[in-house]
Amino acid sequence: MINNCKLKYKNFLEKNNLKDENNIFELFDKFELNEILKKLETFNKNITVDYATEIICEELLITSSYKIERSGMKLGLHRMKKILGLFNNPEKSLNVIHIAGTNGKGSTCSYLKDILKTKYRVGLYTSPGMLSFNDRIRVNDKFIPYKRAFELFKLVEKTWFDNNPHSTDNLSFFEIITTVAILYFKEQGTDFVIMEVGLGGRFDGTNIFEKKLLSVITKISLDHTNILGNTLEKIAFEKAGIIQKNDNVIIYPSSNSVEMVIKNICKEKNATLTILNTKDIQIKSIHAHGNEFNYKNNTYSTKMIGEHQIYNCSLALLVLENLQQRKIIDIDLKTIAHAVATSNWAGRLEWIRENILLDGAHNNDGVNSLVNYLKMVKFPKLKILLGILEDKDYSSMIKIIKTIPAEFFITKVPIAIKESNLNSLVNAFNTTPITKFENYEQALANLIPNLKNDEILLITGSLYLISAVRSEIIDRY
Repeated sequence: MINNCKLKYKNFLEKNNLKDENNIFELFDKFELNEILKKLETFNKNITVDYATEIICEELLITSSYKIERSGMKLGLHRMKKILGLFNNPEKSLNVIHIAGTNGKGSTCSYLKDILKTKYRVGLYTSPGMLSFNDRIRVNDKFIPYKRAFELFKLVEKTWFDNNPHSTDNLSFFEIITTVAILYFKEQGTDFVIMEVGLGGRFDGTNIFEKKLLSVITKISLDHTNILGNTLEKIAFEKAGIIQKNDNVIIYPSSNSVEMVIKNICKEKNATLTILNTKDIQIKSIHAHGNEFNYKNNTYSTKMIGEHQIYNCSLALLVLENLQQRKIIDIDLKTIAHAVATSNWAGRLEWIRENILLDGAHNNDGVNSLVNYLKMVKFPKLKILLGILEDKDYSSMIKIIKTIPAEFFITKVPIAIKESNLNSLVNAFNTTPITKFENYEQALANLIPNLKNDEILLITGSLYLISAVRSEIIDRY
């Protein structure tokens, strides 16, 4: 239905002699959106204006973001503080749970959102988008409408440029969309907001909450070392940069040296620190489609699979326990257990078909968790399609995943355009036989139709790859 509507939309553009998409969006910037919708409404009576609005605004939002993305990553907080000040600091009215960490952020966010939404109105901000472009901003399970997202996007842009007409230090896409999320959560009257850090913590665009309910740090491992540092202690320092004065902090357990970095920052900020105690966790079973465990003598099961999800879930339960003890929330154990059992996070050890498994592991720690799961369940016939960005430690990731008996295939990550990326991956496999595909469409077209009933296809290596293949498989296979 969506693809059909998009085709009709393109036909409409062609009827109006708007064939060059770059020019199309430039023209749209000059017209009122309502005028375009009136034309679209007269062109096709079979789709509603509201539906057409979503299609158009999706295209406009994505194209607008691509134009800004070219400016590259921009760390720092001064732009965020300035733009939020221009909107009278809406972030100050939100009850925020701020989540940093290397791995497990998305899953922990999902557990918390699914538990809290049983009784409260919960805003969730994550990145990058997995299911769709607008899934990064949601209230409970409803994504921000594209129309509202685009309206707020343009409002933030206009407000910035009206007040900084000659600035060469403009907002990045992440800063704009983070501001959009904050504005949206405020206007939606959320009870709680869960904010996932984009990169690092100290200088991340989300680190603008002076007062919040909790700062949470999930598992810390090596990733983005060119930006965050090449040791766990340096990375921990950046992640712990989200800790504010008199904060309440909950962290995933780590080495003594890493924990000491965080303890020192908490002491400096007069923040209360709680570390997840793994002795409170007793694993009962781990199988191909879920887990069962005890946390503080209460039994839970998870739909999210892999041993690491037991610890991510326990961290979320510790967060809930903290909020309960401070009388901020009141949710009974039965409701919590049911929410945990049904919680899901797309692209993280997710069965998209009976014999197709997706996992967004994109660093050594993520691949280790994936390999631990594969060794535990021991699929007899496994095919692995791998795509890794060139700025990752792909040699180490491949060395880890090669320990699994499987037939290996590689492809480009959709945003990776360098030919050397594929050649580098082939070289990293060394003597292991490997089949190379130029793109994921070619890989899926070759692998899925020939997949036998007793074979499992695992696709992994990058969240960008997982997001692309996920929608492709749902739409075409």
